[in-house]
Amino acid sequence: MFDFLYSIFGYLFRILFSFVENYGIALIIFTLFFRLILMPTTIKQQKSSAKMMRLQPKLKRIREKYQDYNPQERQQRIQQETSELYQREGYSSMGASCLPLVLQLPILWGLYGVIRQPLTYVLNLSAEAITALTEAATALGITMGTGKHGTATTAYAEPSIISNIEAIVEGQPDLLSKFAAEIETIRNFDFNIFGIDLGSIPSAIYSQFGISKESIIILAIPVLSGLTSLLTSVLSQVRQKKANPNMENQQMMGCMMLSMPLMSVWFTWTLPVGMGMYWILSNILAFFQTLIIGHIYAPRKTMARLMVEETIERRSYEKAKKTALESKIEE
Repeated sequence: MFDFLYSIFGYLFRILFSFVENYGIALIIFTLFFRLILMPTTIKQQKSSAKMMRLQPKLKRIREKYQDYNPQERQQRIQQETSELYQREGYSSMGASCLPLVLQLPILWGLYGVIRQPLTYVLNLSAEAITALTEAATALGITMGTGKHGTATTAYAEPSIISNIEAIVEGQPDLLSKFAAEIETIRNFDFNIFGIDLGSIPSAIYSQFGISKESIIILAIPVLSGLTSLLTSVLSQVRQKKANPNMENQQMMGCMMLSMPLMSVWFTWTLPVGMGMYWILSNILAFFQTLIIGHIYAPRKTMARLMVEETIERRSYEKAKKTALESKIEE
């Protein structure tokens, strides 16, 4: 399953790289492209907020209806009647908010594959050549990435091969006679952006910490990822609370607001820098996308449009029903 997904993303990146000839720039274009694809889900979220605002008076009446009941029964009846209201109105309290996250999961998985194995999925090099270069790098003592607990592993061998291709060829020149075309392809493959190796892993850089401009930027990636994620989460919660002032489970929403940034820090700390850069750029784009769409589809304006649409739809239904009844009477 994942190989198929990695192959699709590898093909996309191969096309992008053929135009820009830089993997980092290809990653930026890729991020912009998928944020555009996810825009309809953001619009759907905004419309969902407007619908929730329209339902507030009805929700308030439900709560007032059972205010004299004992707490347990009151909660049970409110939940049941609220669920029935949502069903009648075609409102999903979870669908609109979870959809963007669900859609992003295959993107993250596919992106992980093409950053971890660019030689296999983007450059489409043979397994024989990659294995030979990996073995040569290992024999020369070149670090092949870092595992979960800081131990050497070949999980991130391909980015390491790209970074150290000259040292590998110099240490084992016989490889040139057998894999000349593959080595030349790797030499021409720009796997950097702003001088940063996209295959570098912040946790590995920290374990070998040395003061340099590159190491400081790499170590800043998880921090920026967490901050941009927090900014987006705060904006999202503020908008939801504005649309639904009496929103239940506010404590749970607060926990989610903090858990997502913390999760993004952990992921970008243990994964290649390319993943972190995607995460940061995606968060920034999502933030501005939410602001712009929030202005265009302001809850009150959207609510007014929804009410007009529903009125037109109801009148059309009533007219069709009346016409059908008249036809039946004539028969």
